[in-house]
Amino acid sequence: MSTPYGYGGRPQDRPAPPPGVLPPPQQTQWRPAPPPGQYSPQGQYPQQVPQYGQPQQYPGQWGPPQYGGPNQFNGFQPPPPRRGGAIRLALLGFGVVAVLGIALAVIGVLLGGGDSTDTATPQISGPSVVPTPTTTAPEGSAEDYLVNAPIYRSGGLGEQNCPATKLGDGSLAAQKVYYEKLFKCLNDAWRPAFQRAGKTEPDPGLVVFDQPVNTPCGSFAPMSGRVLAFYCYGNHVMYTDVKQMNKAFGPKEDLAYLMTIAHEYGHHVQGVSDLFYARAAFVQDHPERKLEMSRRNELQASCFAGVFSRSVAKSYPFMNRLKEFEFQASNSFGDSPDTPEDERTHGLATSQGFWIVNGLNVGETKACNTYAAKEDQVK
Repeated sequence: MSTPYGYGGRPQDRPAPPPGVLPPPQQTQWRPAPPPGQYSPQGQYPQQVPQYGQPQQYPGQWGPPQYGGPNQFNGFQPPPPRRGGAIRLALLGFGVVAVLGIALAVIGVLLGGGDSTDTATPQISGPSVVPTPTTTAPEGSAEDYLVNAPIYRSGGLGEQNCPATKLGDGSLAAQKVYYEKLFKCLNDAWRPAFQRAGKTEPDPGLVVFDQPVNTPCGSFAPMSGRVLAFYCYGNHVMYTDVKQMNKAFGPKEDLAYLMTIAHEYGHHVQGVSDLFYARAAFVQDHPERKLEMSRRNELQASCFAGVFSRSVAKSYPFMNRLKEFEFQASNSFGDSPDTPEDERTHGLATSQGFWIVNGLNVGETKACNTYAAKEDQVK
């Protein structure tokens, strides 16, 4: 069955393994990522997930076409070192994307100081923007869907009861407990929003790993490249590299952990809402806009993370840490200013901060229509 934006049935409509939180994988044989290719109409998930601790790559399984290798999977990762300066850690949203983004939007919106008082409503002096399309896309086109998707009308996520779990020493065991608690809150918060948008997809899975892991999106080892975490559209599972996270942030910067997992969940939101697939179709027709659309995709995932953060601000809590939240949002994620413009796939740290805080301040999904945003807001 065709879709409004020009290709066959959605891959996520095929059978998928049951969702769940998986324990860290055991040592597995290292295998290279599969070669580039298109979705396989015949490929289906097995009826059962592999035994816990033994993740594997499913034969014949569909997955987004790949490009370049692990460091090209636009994932949360520290940025390259600045010339003549210290390394500026940056997380870049790793939803395995084989498709998008080019152009060059321009700006880096610096956010103002935050309110550090314990107020009833989270608010940081800074953006509170609801993007509105300035042009009319052809009805039924991928572009039309990107700027008018039903998920933008899902509203807020409500107030969630989600006290933070201590990260302790940042070990695998400690991070696993932290992520599992936060992951449940993410599922509970987003499930009603999906239903309001007419979606009833199963919850995604989560793998917290400190050993090599094979996925439908390729094989990854801890500390390989600069990947911190990623979401694989091939099996709707998020993966988090314990060692890389601990190296990047240690156990003290818990708000960075919150934003990381919430950003990766933002890629799940894009998959469930069909935004990921519409973007792939759009870039296929407009390859010259690949980088721009990649940035819009990543900044949208961060905005969704901000919307979720609004829902847990009281219970986590971090309302008395808003300046810290703002600082982490604007300094821990995004492309380095030294990244060449033709390689900027995630948006500068200031752009990341703009959209994370915008999602927090507006508190509704309508804040995250980055495909309708001005170019200077997605630099």
